[in-house]
Amino acid sequence: MGIPIIVEPHAVYGPGKITYGENVFIAEHSWFSLPRPEAEIIIGSNTQLGRFFGMSCAYRIEIGDSCLIGERVFIADVGHAYENPDCCILVSGLTGPSHVTIGNDVLIGVGAFVGPGVTIGQHVMIGANAVVTHDVPSYSVAAGNPARVVKRFDFASSTWVSVPS
Repeated sequence: MGIPIIVEPHAVYGPGKITYGENVFIAEHSWFSLPRPEAEIIIGSNTQLGRFFGMSCAYRIEIGDSCLIGERVFIADVGHAYENPDCCILVSGLTGPSHVTIGNDVLIGVGAFVGPGVTIGQHVMIGANAVVTHDVPSYSVAAGNPARVVKRFDFASSTWVSVPS
């Protein structure tokens, strides 16, 4: 287990656990919410998290090795319940958490959101301000709101090819 470089100020809330690989760098103003004792965040080796990075983890979020996650990115495996109109959303509780997995060698652009239940494969680029609510396969580029795959690597031709919309 590595000792990360975490630039102050930063905040960690709740009783959950964070595990770091080697050579992890977390820029200033990051925050991590782990509201349940079973909540677990795993950050792989050689991964960098940008300024104002945020994460809300009630179950499990895994970030692979050699990832670069931009400024103002938010990752959550849980949301706030809102269905009861007689209850204030602030105190209405959390939705059922759903594991988030980010593979090795992933770049997530500035301002992106990755939501509950999402798996991002390896060697993936997520565009700036993308809203990722569905899985993204390995060796692809996803962008937009909602995010969709716009390119993928074609191993047969050894080129990146556009994916029709």
